[in-house]
Amino acid sequence: MVPRLGGVCGRVMVITMLCSALVCAETTVAQVQGQPKFSDGKALGYFVWKDGDTWKVRWMTFGSVHRFSGRIQVEGGEIRSLKRVDVDTERKIMAPGRPGHVVLGPRGRVIGRTGGRPAIVASREEDKIEQETEHLIRFLTRTTNDVDGLDFKVTDSSERLRFALQIDDKPRPEEVEVGKNNVKPNEHPLVVRLR
Repeated sequence: MVPRLGGVCGRVMVITMLCSALVCAETTVAQVQGQPKFSDGKALGYFVWKDGDTWKVRWMTFGSVHRFSGRIQVEGGEIRSLKRVDVDTERKIMAPGRPGHVVLGPRGRVIGRTGGRPAIVASREEDKIEQETEHLIRFLTRTTNDVDGLDFKVTDSSERLRFALQIDDKPRPEEVEVGKNNVKPNEHPLVVRLR
């Protein structure tokens, strides 16, 4: 027979057990040092690492379109800088234009032009990577076969980083690798203890 936990003592015990489990699930800074091994377009998922004082997050696919979204929260400190990396905000030519033809009249003089077709251009401005507050970065991108990502720095007083990373609107902790040893913490959110 399992004893029933009631009252304040029972709730404190449950909260203590939950907090202990969360502390055990944290990843250390040592585990995230150095760039993981990956090849552009040869993996599906996220790669997170620390290089000097800069945190780097990259995501990629095997070539099909996927939606990558998430948030990075700093506890006990602030975000000092944020830099986007290869986000598809540029305009891409989807179909080249076709020039018109010159219409010549008698004696070879130009009397007009026939219509051509301008290039069809697509814009990927729906991709967003932005610092929402001094403690929070949010992103939402669509990625095909290239590498997208971000770099950021935090203040020395920062205690933890929480990475809530999703692929196609679902947490996929098994698709997150950290540090030069490609460790798979398999936790959502990924919590990195800085001190």
